[in-house]
Amino acid sequence: MSSPITPLPPQLTGPPDPVVSGRVPPVLRGPGGPDVFDAPVVADDIGPLAVPPVRVVAQPASTGKPAVDAAGRRIPKSWPVYLWYLLCTSLEWLFGLASVVGCLAVLSAIPLVQFVSLGYLLEASSRIAKSGRLRDGFIDMHKFARIGSIVLGTWLLLLPLRYLSSLSLDAHLVDPGSFSARAYRIALLACTVLMIGHILLAWYSGGKLRHFFWPLLAPFQAAALFLFGGIIGPILRPLVERLSKKLAEDMYVERPLTAWFPPAILFAGIRRGHLYREARDAVWEFAVGLNLPQHFWLGLRGCAGAVVWLLVPVLLLIGGSTIPNGGLAFVSGWLGALMLTIVLAHLLILQTHFACEKQFVAFFDVVRCWGLFQRAPLAWWLALSVALLASVPLYLATIEMTQRELTYLISLFFVAFLYPARLLAGWAMGRSLRHQGAQRPLTPLRFIFSVFLVLPATAPVILFYIVILWASQYTAWFGPASLLVQHAFMVPVPFLGV
Repeated sequence: MSSPITPLPPQLTGPPDPVVSGRVPPVLRGPGGPDVFDAPVVADDIGPLAVPPVRVVAQPASTGKPAVDAAGRRIPKSWPVYLWYLLCTSLEWLFGLASVVGCLAVLSAIPLVQFVSLGYLLEASSRIAKSGRLRDGFIDMHKFARIGSIVLGTWLLLLPLRYLSSLSLDAHLVDPGSFSARAYRIALLACTVLMIGHILLAWYSGGKLRHFFWPLLAPFQAAALFLFGGIIGPILRPLVERLSKKLAEDMYVERPLTAWFPPAILFAGIRRGHLYREARDAVWEFAVGLNLPQHFWLGLRGCAGAVVWLLVPVLLLIGGSTIPNGGLAFVSGWLGALMLTIVLAHLLILQTHFACEKQFVAFFDVVRCWGLFQRAPLAWWLALSVALLASVPLYLATIEMTQRELTYLISLFFVAFLYPARLLAGWAMGRSLRHQGAQRPLTPLRFIFSVFLVLPATAPVILFYIVILWASQYTAWFGPASLLVQHAFMVPVPFLGV
């Protein structure tokens, strides 16, 4: 006797779902989250008993891949190799910091491009304020380290050509038609062609310093490959594993030639057939990642906001020394000094607040500025003191008109002095925002402490800055217009009167 037929559930008797693509499910895509895909449905399965496609979640398998840092480098597990890794990354970071100061100094000496320098400093303050960590103010250190290595490596490789060029010129001046003059000229031409090809190869390989000097480093790298490779490596690795397995894993890392040997990197690009396109896209992505247009727009608005606040007090100060009427000049000068004192007490907070909000109206939110000051008064006092005092020595560069050849050199000191001030401003803003986020009430005691203790402590610093600023109109080469040079809040360069 046959068993009764059990009716199917409603979800199995309805029309089947559309057929999905029958591509191979990406189960081996690697870590980073489960892969979701639809199981393919065969056409013969369509019918009254067809089951809809099942949603399958492929759990990522444990690949055992080592941890990597933000730059994609493998983080060692053993202490000896990890200490070497820390040393190398620290030196790269310091080299990147020096490159940042150098790049900002060059940008600050170029008209209009100067606003990129100010925008970078404001963005550094903004990132510190939002995260509360000083290290976030050092933006794109590894990218600037790469720029610095390209510039330094290219400059060092051009030194032999300069020396050979001087020898060729001397030989030509002594005896223009001699064999030595012709030999030097031919040698200079051949060396120039070879050196340009070598520099282009180093640029294509990544632009690190080791790529510029790979002929000198190749013997040592080949010896390391021989020692840790497939010849001696299998003999020494068991001995190292007995001491430490982590040390063996860090020492015996397989590195193909395309990871460190520039000719191999070039040949690999030629085999792929997209040499020019890959180089073009890499350069474009690198340039876009620097966010130069965003920094320019931020710096332009930050400078404009500072001008709005400083223009009237500074013009009154200028009137105090240029108006012929003595009584009117006295009133104009002291009124300008009083207004400038009030403006300087608020402008650093307002400009940092604008950098965080990215809205120009934030420059005029004085009530919010006062609230932020009360939540971290000591931090703001320190930031304002450093910003004003660090800009005082920079007025010495306005005593004489700076020659164009020295502009970039002196700009280094401007950026080096103003960069720490911007970092402290972001740190002070971060403390204010954290106290505000914790919803700590502004108690009367905090109000009294801010108004009657910290705020008066800022007065001597501001007055000292105003005295130096007022005296600069008599020492600067462009006269009273030097009062318009407020590089503590505007473009960090005094040579173009902005």
